[in-house]
Amino acid sequence: MKYWRKYHPTIGTDDPRYHQVSLIYSVLLIMLIYFGLIGLLNITLFDAAHIAVFDFFGFLLAAAIYFYVSRGGNFKVAGWLVTATLLFVLLAFIHVAEGQNYSLLWVTILPPIAFFLLGPKAGSWVTGLVFAYCSWFLYQLLGQGGPGNLSFGAFFNFIEVATAQIFLFRYYESSRRRAYEQLQKTSATDPLTGIFNRLHLDNTLKTLIAASKRDIQATSVLLLDVDHFKRINDEYGHIVGDKVLVAIANIMKKETRDGDLVGRWGGEEFLIICPKTDAEQAEQIANRIVKKLNSETLLDDINVTASIGIATAVAYEEEHNAETLLQTADKNLYQAKADGRNTVVASFDDVAFDSAQSSI
Repeated sequence: MKYWRKYHPTIGTDDPRYHQVSLIYSVLLIMLIYFGLIGLLNITLFDAAHIAVFDFFGFLLAAAIYFYVSRGGNFKVAGWLVTATLLFVLLAFIHVAEGQNYSLLWVTILPPIAFFLLGPKAGSWVTGLVFAYCSWFLYQLLGQGGPGNLSFGAFFNFIEVATAQIFLFRYYESSRRRAYEQLQKTSATDPLTGIFNRLHLDNTLKTLIAASKRDIQATSVLLLDVDHFKRINDEYGHIVGDKVLVAIANIMKKETRDGDLVGRWGGEEFLIICPKTDAEQAEQIANRIVKKLNSETLLDDINVTASIGIATAVAYEEEHNAETLLQTADKNLYQAKADGRNTVVASFDDVAFDSAQSSI
């Protein structure tokens, strides 16, 4: 496990922020090491205390940002702070060194960090403005005679390299993000119905239950099973059966709310996760779905019904977890089947197995 995961236990490898947060911490650690080490070298070896001041100031800024992020600070804000701190130290060094000793080369480390932390659009603007400023600064130096062996050839080389880096890193970051988003979508989506798959539902439910305990709010799940689905496969074939599952998934998405997560649990079973929802609210959602399925014809002359088991994790019960919640929903689903199908069974107290049940 990465060293920063203890500060952010809810950010898993499937979270879009995972790699960005990892980079923020890595860049901050590198900045702390480099600024501290280079600051000491500038004092002891190069006799450049005036430059070391900026190094140590950058060290303090990096330490402050690290403290801010590790205490739950906003990652987007942290990304901008890291980029701004790096820019401050780099530009200060270039000015103090007056462009000598190839100090302008240091600005070329900016693109990969800016594009990754800020995104293609903001990274392009920040990098473009900084490179434009450095080009202007180099042009001014050349107008004053230029340090060392600098010439207009060096000036044009800098512009060409800077432009190439902007385009290359913008293209790379845009491609990387598109590929990552597609991979995330594929890894979280059921290929048949287009709704969430079991792995994503399982991971999300664990996170939501932990959050419900922290925020003192209930989380409910609806476990739905299509009644007599085998008959549909036997009579119409598996291709038609698949189309029926897709139609049911679409109905569930329409009958649930914007924050609810609808997914396929396996076969003809579906799971709906309802954050910040008590048992009565979950029962209302389940009844809407059952009523809709009863009133709607799927694929010409095919009608289906469904049985739903509901379970709710309440914030004051510490023993509640994803496994006990799903076990209770599954038990209630079997009760709905035993009651004649096409019905809803909910536990109104909590997920304890001796809870009172209500059959609708």
